[in-house]
Amino acid sequence: LTPCQQQIKQELYLYLLNKREENALSLAITESNARVIETGKSSGEPTGPVLQSMLLIGVMIGLALPAAILILVMLFDTRIRSRRDIEDATNVPFLGEIPKHSETKVAKGGVLLLDNAGDNAATEAFRIVRTNMTFMKVKTETLQVITVSSFGSGAGKTFVSTNLSASFAKAGKRVLLIDLDIRKGTLSHHLSQRKHQGITSYLAGHVELDDIIQKDSLYENLDTIPAGPLAPNPAELLLSERLDQMIAQLRNRYDYIFIDNVPYGAIADAAITNRIADLTIFIVRVGRLDRRMLPDLEKIYQSGKLNNMSLILNGVSLHQHGYGYGYGYGYGYGEKKKKKS
Repeated sequence: LTPCQQQIKQELYLYLLNKREENALSLAITESNARVIETGKSSGEPTGPVLQSMLLIGVMIGLALPAAILILVMLFDTRIRSRRDIEDATNVPFLGEIPKHSETKVAKGGVLLLDNAGDNAATEAFRIVRTNMTFMKVKTETLQVITVSSFGSGAGKTFVSTNLSASFAKAGKRVLLIDLDIRKGTLSHHLSQRKHQGITSYLAGHVELDDIIQKDSLYENLDTIPAGPLAPNPAELLLSERLDQMIAQLRNRYDYIFIDNVPYGAIADAAITNRIADLTIFIVRVGRLDRRMLPDLEKIYQSGKLNNMSLILNGVSLHQHGYGYGYGYGYGYGEKKKKKS
């Protein structure tokens, strides 16, 4: 090393040595301000978790979580649940509510056997619908031909048309029930008449009208016409003048003609057969139809695409309103008595 470098390193070493001595003196002179007042004590047992607090938190979570889930389900559930959902969104005349099928006495093929004693909630529901139908004569001179339709399958068209026709038959009216769903023939399957000659056979000109009318075994005043064999051209058959001629003849024979029709909008059959209807009953099933489709239902009513349109809410819970099936008059007491006995 050069003499200059040696001098620099020596001065640096002396400077650091002085600083170390100054720091040592400062630490030795400065007294600590920390004092131990009392030594710590311990019970020897764990201080947490507290059992009561944990149970309280668990109960609160158990109550809050299901409540939050139910609120979210209610907010995001867009299905129709009650009569109020329909009345708030449409002006379509409302004929009545039908109890849920699983809560009523159901017979063969899902067809309800109306209670002769009159203490069945569903029986009374169809009676109320039958009475409300008389007020629908405002827009039509006659109220003989009643078609039953919906937006899709599973709404209960066959269930309502069958039991409503049976209700009129029990009232002493001459009633005819026609399965005009010639593509699927749901009613004919329920009545075990699908293989019989029916409406398609008549419209094709193969048989006469009296050949396809079937007598019902349960109700004396009720006759049925099955759909008949499956046809390759159902729309053309329904456009035939023979359908109009048949309805004209049947008007002279029967007081009421109920037609189990196809869903509206899915195929053209419902719009084609609308020309023969005096009253159109549109079935809305609880929990099936989206509330966002109600404006479309209102447009159909306002445009008059379905003659003398009205609504029935099907599948209402008997216990929803606390008074039978929801009319507030205490109907359904017969079923409650049976459960108690």
